[in-house]
Amino acid sequence: MLAMWVPELPFQLACGRDGSLRDRPLAFLNPESPRSPTLWFVNRRGRAEGLAPGMPMDQALRAASGLRVLDPAPQVWWEAQGSLSDFLQHWTPQGQMGRLGEALVELQGTQRIFGPLADTAARMCRELTDRHGWASHGGLSLSATAAQIAAHAEHHLERVVEGAEASFLAPQPLRRLPDLAPRIRDRFHRLGLRQFADLQPVPLAVLAELTNATVAPDLQARVRGEDRPRLPLLTERPGHARHGWRLQPPRLPEEVALAARCLDWLWSDARHPRRLTLRWWDVDGEPHAWHAAPEDLTTPPLVLARRLQQAFLALATRRLLVREVELRLAWGLGRERALFEDSRNEKLERLEPVLARLRRRFPGRAILPGWMGQGA
Repeated sequence: MLAMWVPELPFQLACGRDGSLRDRPLAFLNPESPRSPTLWFVNRRGRAEGLAPGMPMDQALRAASGLRVLDPAPQVWWEAQGSLSDFLQHWTPQGQMGRLGEALVELQGTQRIFGPLADTAARMCRELTDRHGWASHGGLSLSATAAQIAAHAEHHLERVVEGAEASFLAPQPLRRLPDLAPRIRDRFHRLGLRQFADLQPVPLAVLAELTNATVAPDLQARVRGEDRPRLPLLTERPGHARHGWRLQPPRLPEEVALAARCLDWLWSDARHPRRLTLRWWDVDGEPHAWHAAPEDLTTPPLVLARRLQQAFLALATRRLLVREVELRLAWGLGRERALFEDSRNEKLERLEPVLARLRRRFPGRAILPGWMGQGA
């Protein structure tokens, strides 16, 4: 597995637009503190000069005379993360996007196409620099945890050979373990378990008592470098689409212009939707979902967009800010599309573009094939 890390991606994007920002302390303004401006993200140069996220801006300007405070552009950052995903899909179909600027991809099986894995990983880092101008680091290992930590060693490419995963992880502090809950990390710290080496010899039964029976097996595999997760596909299956929208700053449900955004998504691919699911997350991370009924899918896009908005407002009753919205669609003429289509279905496939053009021309009317119109 290859873990790729583009450090400080928002600052790299800013420096790519304005070369004068390089080698200066930089920070982004917190969009949620308009009355008393504070810093949101701070780059390494700024942290070295004593700046920190949450610091009042006037105090930060006095502490670092060369500080440049930038306006946040979260939508640009998410688009850059999408560009990173598109770049990785050229090399492998399997992978998982992590935090901003981080990704984990599976390279096993690509040797016949691109050559040795280490050479492929090095080429990926070089091509990412040539194409986007982003400096990146890579970590190559059979263990996902070892690969992720190796990427943060900040060498051009850090390789952990097979069988050396446990010894590589042993001196690492537990705070570098991805997604370890703070309360569990604090419990380990109180017991004197501060490094990977302290947890590696702990029996599974004891580890289950310290955490729980569900988390313990996965945690043991990660600290020993024995985790070999099966990564999902980076791309959607044929006939499926996913549209995401991160709200920055988070907004109240009635302030989310979901109908207009969903109408754009529905018009981006005017085929007939076979399934539709709307998902959204609060600022506390709690997920919510709404599934469109079959009768909703036969309505025109204008009507369906309004129903999406109404369902969202009806279900978003908690007075919490909305952080992220996602629309998942399955396209097709009321049926699944097989990987190898029967030749008898060629006429149906030719019918779909015609229906798409009619839906764009008459957005307020339901344009359906004859058999679906009779059933609806």
